[in-house]
Amino acid sequence: MRSGSSKQVFHYFVAAMAGLIVVSSADAASARQKKDAPPPKPEVELRGKAAIAVVSIKDQRISVYDASGVALRARISSGQDGYETPVGVFSILQKNAEHYSNLYDDASMPFMQRITWSGVALHAGALPGYPASHGCVRLPYNFAQKIFPLTKLGMRVVISRDDIAPVDISNPLLLAPEPIEATAMAIPTAYNEDDNADESVSLMQPDVSNWPARQKLLDTLRADAREKTAASEAATQHWQDLTGQLKSRKKELSLIAKRDRIEKLVDKAKDRLAKAEKRLAAARTPRSKKSAQKEKDAAEKSLATIDAKANDVRTAAQEAEESLKPLKEDIAVAEKAKTKAAQESADARRKTMPISVFVSLKSQKLYVRQGNEPVFDTKVTIAEPDRLIGTHVFTALDYANDGNEVRWNVVTISRRTAYEDDWDDRDQRKRRSNQSYAPPVTNASDAAAALERVSIPADVRARISKYVWPGSSLIISDEELSKETGPGTDFILVSSDEPSGALLKRKRETPPPSYYYDRDFYS
Repeated sequence: MRSGSSKQVFHYFVAAMAGLIVVSSADAASARQKKDAPPPKPEVELRGKAAIAVVSIKDQRISVYDASGVALRARISSGQDGYETPVGVFSILQKNAEHYSNLYDDASMPFMQRITWSGVALHAGALPGYPASHGCVRLPYNFAQKIFPLTKLGMRVVISRDDIAPVDISNPLLLAPEPIEATAMAIPTAYNEDDNADESVSLMQPDVSNWPARQKLLDTLRADAREKTAASEAATQHWQDLTGQLKSRKKELSLIAKRDRIEKLVDKAKDRLAKAEKRLAAARTPRSKKSAQKEKDAAEKSLATIDAKANDVRTAAQEAEESLKPLKEDIAVAEKAKTKAAQESADARRKTMPISVFVSLKSQKLYVRQGNEPVFDTKVTIAEPDRLIGTHVFTALDYANDGNEVRWNVVTISRRTAYEDDWDDRDQRKRRSNQSYAPPVTNASDAAAALERVSIPADVRARISKYVWPGSSLIISDEELSKETGPGTDFILVSSDEPSGALLKRKRETPPPSYYYDRDFYS
């Protein structure tokens, strides 16, 4: 027994040593692999604020680009069947780092960036590897957190069926700013506005700090906006003071109200008498005539009684109205001044913001918006109106040539030409799994061809060119404006060739007040 036991111990010892040797060899191999492995690639970082985001439904991916073309990419989950995320052109309308759905049981939507007031947004959420949302674009949590401070209200979000990258474009037909005095500095800015601005409530303001002459112009416009805002507030206060004075004249107002009430009784009595007279005229038998005459006499008596009382009230009310007439006239003048000042204030504020221009082949019109509000629209001529033109989104990135030119890029949304099963395409599945895959670049020649077909009148171009700040955009499309375009939005286009169940299933909300017009923003 002892001899067998000793042999057992010996075998255990040998096995243990062999195990240690294997582990040691594995550790050594692992160490050699780590030593020989290439260093990890540095994490991609944008060189400034985000300029545009492109979402690909087919590749289930988002790319967020800065003005230099650097992109941050991540996988997404878009809308499931029946709740499809709409393909089209959008912009960020609202931001909230801690948002909860008002449609789906207060579901958490961290780092929410709204793109329609009907509830479509970018936000952190579950990513099962296929479209699974109710129309929103779900993002990885860390990615949603990372891009949240890099985006601004007003930034374009292009949702395309196929992935596509923007490309720089230079064309004399693109919008250009009015000439201005030469500047000494020419450092790319990519509209990185004031870092202290509240990104969740402030519309994208152009950063022209590296272009002194443009900065001087913007400062002048902002000063004018402050003055007009102050004038608007003063006009509103004056109108409120006068209306307050009118409300305090309770005795006179009471007499006028009493007169108005008794005049309604007089009208009713007259109506009663008219019906009685009509009945009497239609009576044919002695009995019916007697009854109708009795009703008429009663109506005449009632009218005389009420009218007598009304005469006394009318006299007192007339005197009250005469005493209030100067004050009411002042209120009418003050109200017109208030309305005019408010419009001038809004116009002045919009001039400090990037301009958005949309040209629709379908309507043959050009539309202009600034500060998420319409400015004007006009007819334009588009060559070959029966031939599709595509959807092209041009974005002003920064100034060039001493601030007298603008750098633009363009993204063209691909069109659906035939039915394809997005989820049986092996190449697409490979691209979805490879987030470093670089999408094809927009064909600048096609975008230029679209520009060449649009004839913008010289006076319209001159009116627009005053406010071509970095962050401005020009959209040319076959589509008309979506019904999602309205108060508190930039232009919203939805592709008529693609399903957009998310918009069909949702009711458009009323946007909040114009919080991005807070006077403090211009201080």
